[in-house]
Amino acid sequence: MPGVIIITNNMKKTITAIINFTSILMIIFSIGMLTLGAAEGSALEFIRQPNYVQSSSYEAKANHMITDIFDYVQLTDIFEQDGKLNLGLIIAQADVQGQNVSYSLDYLIQYARSMGYYFDAWNQLQTNGTRTISKEEDELNHQIIVQYRAYLPNYKQSSPTDGQMSLGSLAEEALTYLARYYAVKSEFSNDSTNFFFNITYTSKNSKVIFTNAPNLSENDIRNLPSYAYSDSTSLEVSTSFKNLPQNLIPLLQARNPFDSDKSQYHFSVGIDTSFPYADSFQKNAELYNNHRTTSVVGLTILFISALISLVSIGFLILWTGHGSDITDTKIHLYKADDFPIECVIATFLIWAVFTGLLSPTLIESVERIIGTVPDSYFFESSLSFLLKYIVFVPMALSIIRNYKADRIWKNSLLKKIYDIFGYYVHSAERTGSKLFSYILFVLPNLFAIIMIVMLFINFFTQESLKSFLAAVAILIIIMAIDFYTWNISTGLSKAVDEQVRSERLKADLITNVSHDLKTPLTSIISYVDLMKREEIDNPRVQEYLKVLDQKSTRLKTLTEDLVEASKASSGNVKIDFADINYNEIVEQALGEFEDKTNASHLEMILNYPDHPVMIRADGRHLWRVIENLLNNCCKYALRDSRVYVDIKEDEESGTASCTIKNISSRPLNISPEELTERFVRGDVSRTTEGSGLGLSIAKSLTKLMNGELVITIDGDLYKVSVILKKAVKEANDKDNV
Repeated sequence: MPGVIIITNNMKKTITAIINFTSILMIIFSIGMLTLGAAEGSALEFIRQPNYVQSSSYEAKANHMITDIFDYVQLTDIFEQDGKLNLGLIIAQADVQGQNVSYSLDYLIQYARSMGYYFDAWNQLQTNGTRTISKEEDELNHQIIVQYRAYLPNYKQSSPTDGQMSLGSLAEEALTYLARYYAVKSEFSNDSTNFFFNITYTSKNSKVIFTNAPNLSENDIRNLPSYAYSDSTSLEVSTSFKNLPQNLIPLLQARNPFDSDKSQYHFSVGIDTSFPYADSFQKNAELYNNHRTTSVVGLTILFISALISLVSIGFLILWTGHGSDITDTKIHLYKADDFPIECVIATFLIWAVFTGLLSPTLIESVERIIGTVPDSYFFESSLSFLLKYIVFVPMALSIIRNYKADRIWKNSLLKKIYDIFGYYVHSAERTGSKLFSYILFVLPNLFAIIMIVMLFINFFTQESLKSFLAAVAILIIIMAIDFYTWNISTGLSKAVDEQVRSERLKADLITNVSHDLKTPLTSIISYVDLMKREEIDNPRVQEYLKVLDQKSTRLKTLTEDLVEASKASSGNVKIDFADINYNEIVEQALGEFEDKTNASHLEMILNYPDHPVMIRADGRHLWRVIENLLNNCCKYALRDSRVYVDIKEDEESGTASCTIKNISSRPLNISPEELTERFVRGDVSRTTEGSGLGLSIAKSLTKLMNGELVITIDGDLYKVSVILKKAVKEANDKDNV
């Protein structure tokens, strides 16, 4: 429809990502409001306590000022006379080289000035002013033993050397108490305070009053919104405060200027919670209201933005990897998703470290332009988090897409390393055992990793450049060795696999072709046989049938030999080992071949031990081996000659051999190795009926029985030996039980 905007899935993802990023900015903004705008307390406390008077900070401030009252009482009693500071007050007495010397407050102030001591605008003692007497000179030339301090009325010497100090130390100590006097005096000034107190001590006809509100009576103070009252008659405290100092009563008793047990006191303290005067209470109340407003707004923004952030990131997780079509269940990946998950995580960690270093630098650059930024740590942390988040979300979505596509493990660097390691070990097995391959790979690399880690630790702790260079050198060397070794082993493995593949292809081709030839060949043989049974008078046709019969029979034998040769060479033959008497099976084979050997005019001479020669072999396959060897004799041995068959034992090697020797009817201009190849015969002119597979089959079957077939040619002398392992006696005994 015209005017209707179609929102695609990609647009939804983009809009959701923008919303998520905006919500993160709002979260940072709200945290900034709560951190910078509610610095004096937690945001939840501001919400739970609707106004300053009901807050814990108000109670803490009131308790602090109530406690300060007693410092005011003590210090005004020490430093004042007739309501004014008494600079001529004897503040201390000391033993100076056996003489009793008194020090007035004014003298100690002047001496402290000579040492660079002064009060700042907040009545705090500072010690970095211009001086005429150094601390070293004071410690060396002005040592005294203090016997009395006005600000420590309970002080008593416990030994003659107790109280030993320099005059500068005494002045500093006295001025510390004087600074405290100025502070509490200013704190309880009746001209600018909303806090009022009255303490009255009476003894007989004497009365001492400590107050910062002489115009207010005890009842006036008690009628203030926040108050506390107590007297010595009941020791009970009447108050509207939630909490009071636990040592209130002991402090009232301790500050009593009368020593008489019959003296009494009245204590009243109150706060005008309308805060008409500009004191610390009024300032704290204004700040509290501002902080509370900021806290409510900040928490509301934080909650809403956090909810939006969670919902938006949830939709991004749900939609990532999916296309616009709802029916499309395929996970769509990006090029960045092809990176191994370890590389992605490592990149994020490097970025996290980089942003942690970058953020303070950026804030410092801003400060150089606009001046000092208050609470710069918050802005550094926020900037660092934002930079990390910008990279973290795409990284997390990439990992989620790989998870949906079931590629977390498949696409991991660990999987690639595992595959390479497995391929290396598999390839190395071509030249050695698996254990040797593992040891050859694992131990050098493990040792190299340990060395590299130790060198890097030494580099960071000792700042040794040699350690760094050595670690890099070892890393390069071990990587080069691993790559070279892996390259050699994989090259060898590929060559072997290619050879095996080629041999398997040949074997499969021979087997399939032979199998396909069997069906038409069987039909040919059957029809030739049927034609031979017919009464055919033509002698030429009969001759043709005879040739067809011979050639078809030879072709059948060839195909059968091809299949058997293929199975034997590929190892696809079942071997059933048993204990066999070598003498008997050879003697039986010679008996079976007696007609053939007689027809070939060969004299068979058999030599074997008087006792049974027991071997471990497969009787069916051993029979085929001997059969092929005897067939060769009948085909290629010189007519009217002798064939020697010898059976011998070798105790050292634990083997037994059957050796057949004969004289060839034709020159043997071929090597023994070539004779065992397929389609190779001693009759180079190929005038005999052999297929050229007999020796190849015999060699393969012998090898499958853990034996060896050895051919030796010396001129026209042909000798072949079938060497097999002898049977173990214990096995024989067990079989006979």
